[in-house]
This record gives sequence, structure tokens and C-alpha cells, in this order.
Amino acid sequence: MLLQILTVTLVLLANSAAENEDRHSYSGEYGSASGTPFSYSGPHRWGPITAFRVWEYPYYYIYGIQLQFAHRWSESYGLQRGTKHEVTLFRGELITQVSGKHSTYIYQLIISTSHGRIFFFGQPYGTCFNAFPLDCTDVLAFLTGHHNGAGITGLGMHWAEPEKRE
Repeated sequence: MLLQILTVTLVLLANSAAENEDRHSYSGEYGSASGTPFSYSGPHRWGPITAFRVWEYPYYYIYGIQLQFAHRWSESYGLQRGTKHEVTLFRGELITQVSGKHSTYIYQLIISTSHGRIFFFGQPYGTCFNAFPLDCTDVLAFLTGHHNGAGITGLGMHWAEPEKRE
């Protein structure tokens, strides 16, 4: 009898832990992934992505990237050189898809949002990629990747349930 009670208790605890576990999916890494690795997995705990910056070498590839979480800018990766684009998301707007082209570097980024906005950066050169979450209710939580002295060489997208705060 004691063994049955213990077994049922362990099953209930395991189910409870699974229900509280954060869901998370990953797309990538696209590009050559050479150079120094980077990750926004710490700053993403500040809150949802509310803005982003992309630096591009005019008519070529992506130099650098920076994300803002809950109105607080994180570190930038790559180079802050070339043409700088800054996008502020609307209240409640979330990133739902990241597409583009890659080869040695990330040559093009196409960022789509829950409000139907689409932003294009860089040039359409290389192999296509299309990153989106496994669950259609998930959104971009953070990025990981690689960069070298010339630009962004790899990019991976991490998807999770949207935060309820903003």
C-alpha cells in the first residue's frame, strides 16, 4: 500500500513539474557559425523583445545586431558599422518569424511580427532560411549565434510562449 501511495505521489509531482516547465523550441543555427559565439539567453529574462537594431554593410551582409528587452537595451554583437536600422515594436507586438539568406555571413534578415509588419535588412544572397516556432502561439524569445571581426556569421532563433508582462 505504501509503495502505491509513493508511486502515485511521484507521478503527480512529475506531471505538475511538466506543466510548469517552460516550453522552448529552436531554429538554426544558420550561416557558417564561425568566430565568437553570442547569446541573448540572459537578457531575455528582462521581458519580451520591444525593439531591435540591425547594422548592415550597404548592399551586402549583416554587420551587427542588438535586441531590446522590456525597454532595456542589451549588448550588441558584431559590428556597429554601416547602415543602422532601429525598429521599435508596438505595444503587444511580437516577432513571429525570422527568414533570410545565409552563406559565410548572414546576408539578409526578414523579420515578421504579430501585427503583420515585415522588415527587410541586407541583400538576397546565399541559401534561404525560414525560422518559426514549433507551436504557432510561441514567439521569438531570444537569439544566439556567432560573429567575427567583420559581421554576423551565424544566427539561431529561440521560441517560447509570450510573456504576459510588458
